[in-house]
Amino acid sequence: MKTYQTSANYPAAPAWMMQHVWDRYDYSHNKTWFIEQGWPLLKGVAEFWASQIQVDKFNNDSSLVVNPCTSPEQGPTTFGCTHWQQLIHQVYENAIQGAEIAGETDSTLLKDIKDQLQRLDKGLHIGTWGQIKEWKLPDSYDYEKEGNEHRHLSHLVGWYPGWSLSSYFNGYNNATIQSAVNTSLISRGVGLYTNAGWEKVWRSACWARLNNTEKAHYELRLTIDQNIGQSGLSLYSGGDTPSGAFQIDANFGYLGAVLSMLVVDMPLDSTHSEDDVRTVVLGPAIPAAWAGGSVKGLRLRGGGSVDFSWDSEGLVDKASATGVSSNVRIVNVEGTVLV
Repeated sequence: MKTYQTSANYPAAPAWMMQHVWDRYDYSHNKTWFIEQGWPLLKGVAEFWASQIQVDKFNNDSSLVVNPCTSPEQGPTTFGCTHWQQLIHQVYENAIQGAEIAGETDSTLLKDIKDQLQRLDKGLHIGTWGQIKEWKLPDSYDYEKEGNEHRHLSHLVGWYPGWSLSSYFNGYNNATIQSAVNTSLISRGVGLYTNAGWEKVWRSACWARLNNTEKAHYELRLTIDQNIGQSGLSLYSGGDTPSGAFQIDANFGYLGAVLSMLVVDMPLDSTHSEDDVRTVVLGPAIPAAWAGGSVKGLRLRGGGSVDFSWDSEGLVDKASATGVSSNVRIVNVEGTVLV
């Protein structure tokens, strides 16, 4: 018998929320805040998962997986679900880095997390038709349906808004991972499954991280056409009628998508030191429709901000940075060093 998970039953939520905790610290480097508020939250979530993950006895590959789990709002209830594994991967990496920042003295916890991280299934498996697999089950179970246009991109959470796939696996620069994400996005469709705005802007941001300007801009425009009312608020069912349910997700997500079209700025994993060079890409997916635009005061990880402008084709040609550390390399989408 299959058991399906509702949106109200989502034990992975705290792991996703820790991404916001890490972002808060990573952009501000406010160590006092992190020690007092951020680290206790991150530590608690890391402790929980360190006590829960199990050896994958189905595949007998010695990896550590969540059991049970689902891909949100789809099912089936199984083990090693991609969405969960990618989130836990991020939690462990951030906990290792966070422990050093906070001066954590619980050496047993840190050792457990480091040991488990080496064996953790990190949610990157490519299926028979070239997709990022949503479940760790063999494709012969027939859950990986090509052309499944479900609104959620749960198995791509490590691509966007997370960074397990895109940064920790260096997916942003890896053609194999890029191709698998591209295949998954095409299969998922343009976001008209339930005609919600948030499913479109999520797709837009994912396409932007692939440097695909055309598709990122298309999804952004589709959101405006289908889901943004005259009030500027997003309507779940599309159109501009009182029957359309207001849902803030698309309004917030719209800003996230625009930001993703303007900059790629992701954290490094725990194997890197603070002195390692981190590359920030300006204008990964700026459409010609925004020709001759500019941005001022865009915040970057590690502190500081950047001002930049682009030409008639959307290529960033000028930039200046303030308060940015010396190990940050700022380039445009063609790789030209700007700062």
